[in-house]
Amino acid sequence: MKKGGTMVRVLTGIALLGFLVPCVWIGPVTRLCFFYAVIWFAAREMSDALNRMGFMTSPWIARALALVMCVLFYLRDETAFYISTACIIVMFGLLAALFKKIQMRDALGSCIICFYPTLFLLGYCYLSVQSDALFWPVLLITLFAAAGCDVFAYFCGRAFGRHKLCPSISPHKTIEGSIFGTLLGSSLGMLAWVFLKDVAPIPWYVYLIVSFFCTIAGQLGDLCASMIKRQAGIKDFSDLLPGHGGIIDRIDSFCFAMPVAYFALILFHAI
Repeated sequence: MKKGGTMVRVLTGIALLGFLVPCVWIGPVTRLCFFYAVIWFAAREMSDALNRMGFMTSPWIARALALVMCVLFYLRDETAFYISTACIIVMFGLLAALFKKIQMRDALGSCIICFYPTLFLLGYCYLSVQSDALFWPVLLITLFAAAGCDVFAYFCGRAFGRHKLCPSISPHKTIEGSIFGTLLGSSLGMLAWVFLKDVAPIPWYVYLIVSFFCTIAGQLGDLCASMIKRQAGIKDFSDLLPGHGGIIDRIDSFCFAMPVAYFALILFHAI
């Protein structure tokens, strides 16, 4: 990273956190608006990446799907209706290929955006309208574990990294950084237990175990995003966030970590 880049990265991270905290703290509406805004920009970035691979995609199908789903989440309609609505919106995308003579691969490319990153981020939208006993444990474990793993893997990898983790996809990531990120990120996930002892009485060891799996999932999410960037021939998904790149560059680990945290807590009968 160029001189001063680390400071820019840190300041941008602090600014993002300063924006995130009030949005999720105020209530369900601001949470939904925040996560929908993330989807809005992320869909554009994924569309641009696919277009650099030779597709001709549009982010609007994913954006429309996300908007309708957010409204349904807020109204708390039945899950079967969510699925039907999603199918209808994707169906319209395929019909565009039929009547506007768009190449099928391009229509499918636009539909892919509905799944990654949109579907992953819709999980956050769904959690936004749930009870605090469900929303906060999943969010904080994901935030502390995945973000902690990312930070510790970055700095420890630069300091101690000697062996490449996956050089064909992400040449700067190291095995040493991954190990430090996993261990320290899992420990940082325990902060969720400290904050939520009264809100969600979940045993501390559950937080530790779930945080561990979140760090693994987060690193896999990061590598998958790097794979997409490599195939698209780009360094970052965009330059929206100074020092970080684009929205997807910042939330790639959270996309994978959140569903893992949710289902792990379900398996432990913790939520």
